[in-house]
Amino acid sequence: MFSRRLLGLLLLTGLLGGCTVSPDTSGPLPDGGGLVREAAAAVERLNTVHFKFGISGMLAGLEVLDVEGDADRAGGTHGSAHGLAGVQEANDRVDYQFQLSGDTLTLTDQQGASRTEAPPLFTPATLLDASRGLPRLLNGATALETEGKERLGEVHAYRVTGKVPQAVISAVVPSIQADVDVKFWVEQAETRNLVRVWLQVPPRQANEGAIMLELALTAPNQPAPATT
Repeated sequence: MFSRRLLGLLLLTGLLGGCTVSPDTSGPLPDGGGLVREAAAAVERLNTVHFKFGISGMLAGLEVLDVEGDADRAGGTHGSAHGLAGVQEANDRVDYQFQLSGDTLTLTDQQGASRTEAPPLFTPATLLDASRGLPRLLNGATALETEGKERLGEVHAYRVTGKVPQAVISAVVPSIQADVDVKFWVEQAETRNLVRVWLQVPPRQANEGAIMLELALTAPNQPAPATT
């Protein structure tokens, strides 16, 4: 069954293909710590956002493969969200439509719809909150250094590398119980919107590979398309 903890990643939001492009390293470049703190403040100002999320590898309790949708602080105590999610169940991929409305999360596949209570820890209201969500991840990152400039679609961004301590990342994604490497892409414009996050979770055992998580945020504070 679709894991409730998955909703945290559904509403964290984003999928982009990996960190393969070499950035423009010509300077001077702004301070990485300052950029990330400004991005954290921008996330706190978000009311609506479009998201994509992808994961390479598996985390305990998380069957998600990829997710795309729209999240909104409005719509009740938890906020609201809707979109599509690909989930690994047994040996098969199952695609769901999901909708968070009020206190209810509705999941729909070819077999029909199922409903469950909205998990309070993993909703737009929580994940955009300064003390518990993405802003906490940004503000808790350390060893931040601006690597260069990149263009992501139509957005010109700075790429910042750093680390997130286990105590910080586990408060946002409880399945992660280790320090992680991180890269943030922060909009060059004065709005300093967070554009992309890439996380690398170290392997738990010598014979396992690292797990990559990638998140993209677009259309900040723009009206979300209506559900169908």
